[in-house]
Amino acid sequence: MKKIFLFISIILFFGCEKVIDLDLNFSNENYVIDAKINKHVNSNSGFSKVLITKSRPYFNDNITYINDANVRILELKTNKEYILNFIEDGVYEIDIPYINEQSGYQLIVEHKKNKFSSIENLTKSSLIDNVTQGDRNTLSDDDIEIVTTFTDLIQNDNYFLFEFGDKGNIQVARDLYINGNSFTFSYFINKDQIPESKKLKVKMEGINYNYFKYMLQILIQTNTQNGPFSTPPASIKGNINNVNNDDDIVFGYFKVCEYDEYVLEEIIID
Repeated sequence: MKKIFLFISIILFFGCEKVIDLDLNFSNENYVIDAKINKHVNSNSGFSKVLITKSRPYFNDNITYINDANVRILELKTNKEYILNFIEDGVYEIDIPYINEQSGYQLIVEHKKNKFSSIENLTKSSLIDNVTQGDRNTLSDDDIEIVTTFTDLIQNDNYFLFEFGDKGNIQVARDLYINGNSFTFSYFINKDQIPESKKLKVKMEGINYNYFKYMLQILIQTNTQNGPFSTPPASIKGNINNVNNDDDIVFGYFKVCEYDEYVLEEIIID
C-alpha cells in the first residue's frame, strides 16, 4: 500500500509540471511625467520641478530621459507664463516668485508631435509640530521609529503626503477622525536609509483627494507581496493628458501643493 501511494505521489508531482512561455517583448513606451509646484506654508514664493522619462520593461534598469522637451507653467488668472529650464537627465525646474492661491496652474509639455497638459489648484497644508525618534523596534530590528506630530487644518476632508528622507519612504494620510486636532503617528524606516549625517528630513505636503487616491494605489501595489496568486500590478494613470491623442496613456501626476519640512537631528543607530 505504501508503494502504491509513493507511485501516485510521483505521478502527481511530475504531472503538475508545465512549461510557461512568458512574452517579455516590450513595444509600448509611454511618457512618464512627474510634475509639481511647491510652496512653503510660510512663503509666497515657490518652485516648479518636472521629470520626464519613458516607461520601460520590468527587467530593464535603463531609464530613457526626455531632455529636449518644451516645458511651461501657465498661471491662468493673469496668463503669466514660466518656461522651465532643463537641468539634467529629464529634469526641468524654475523658481516662481509669487504663487497665486486663487488661481489655477496649467502644466504644458511639448515633445516632438505630442502636447501634454494638466490643470491644478493649490492645496493648503498644515505645519509639522514635531518629529522625534521613537524607541519601539520591529521584529527584524533593522528599522528606526520616526514619530511625527502635526495639527490638522480645521476645514473638512484634508489629505497629506509625508516623505521621510529622499529614498522613496512615503506615507499618505487623511483627517477622517482627527479634523482640526493634533495627531501623532509612527513611521518605521530602515537603518540603511538614514543619512551618514544622522539627520533625516521629513516633508509634509497638503494634497487633494484625487492625488491621495493616486498615491494610495501606488503604495498598495508597491507594498503588496502576496505571492504568485496575488492580483498583478495595474497601470496607474494620473491627471496628465495628451492633447493631440486622447488614446495615449500618460503616466505620472501634476500636483500643486503647500508643504512644510522638519529636520530630525542626532538620530541614534544601534
